[in-house]
Amino acid sequence: MPASDIALPEVSLETFRDENTDEAGPRQSFVVSRQEGSEELKNDILSCYKNSHCRLKAKMRVRFEGEGGLGSGPIREFLLCAMKIVQDGIGKEGKPVIFFEGQDDHKIPVYDQSLRCTGAFRAVGRIIGHSVLHGGTFLFGLSPAVKQYWVATASEHIQDKDIATQALPIVLADIPDLDLRNSISEVNIIKILLVFSVTGNMVFMDGNNYMTC
Repeated sequence: MPASDIALPEVSLETFRDENTDEAGPRQSFVVSRQEGSEELKNDILSCYKNSHCRLKAKMRVRFEGEGGLGSGPIREFLLCAMKIVQDGIGKEGKPVIFFEGQDDHKIPVYDQSLRCTGAFRAVGRIIGHSVLHGGTFLFGLSPAVKQYWVATASEHIQDKDIATQALPIVLADIPDLDLRNSISEVNIIKILLVFSVTGNMVFMDGNNYMTC
C-alpha cells in the first residue's frame, strides 16, 4: 500500500479541521469547576454543550475555577473530560445515565426518549464533533452499522437515505440485551434444523445470511 494512501485519513482530518475552525473570530470561553467532584464537572460540561449559543467552530479558551492552567493543557483536559461523558455516562457511581451500550466494537446509542427530549443526545453529538474538530480524543468501539448509518444520513451525496440505511451491516453482537441475543440465536438454530429436515442440506450462517451446502 503506498504511503500516500496510509496518510490520507490524517490529511482528510486536517483538511476538515482547517475548513471548519474559525481562526479569525473571538474565542469561545468555557468556565467549569471540579471543586465539587467529577460528576459536578460533567454536569457543568454537559450544560455548556446544551447551550445553543456555544460556538463550536471558534477557537477554545478553557478555565477551571480555582486553577491557574493556561493554553492548550486545559483545553485537552476539558475535551478529555467531555468525552468521558460520552463513553462512561453521567450520574452517580453504580447507575449512571449512559448514552451508548453494548460490547466493544458493537456499541449502539441507548433507546431513551427522555435523553432526546432533554437535549442530552444532541449535546453528546456536539461533544463528539467538538472533540474531533479541536484535537481531542475520538469515540471508539461503535458498531459498524451505527457508523454507516451516521455516514448515510449525514452525507450530501446520498440521495435516498432509506435505501442507504436498509442495508446496514447489523449482526447479533450489535444487540446489547444478551437474553434477546440468545433468543434470536435459538430461532436461527431452529430455522437451520427445519431447512435440513426438509431439504437435507446443511445451512450455515454467514453474517446475517444463510448459506446451504
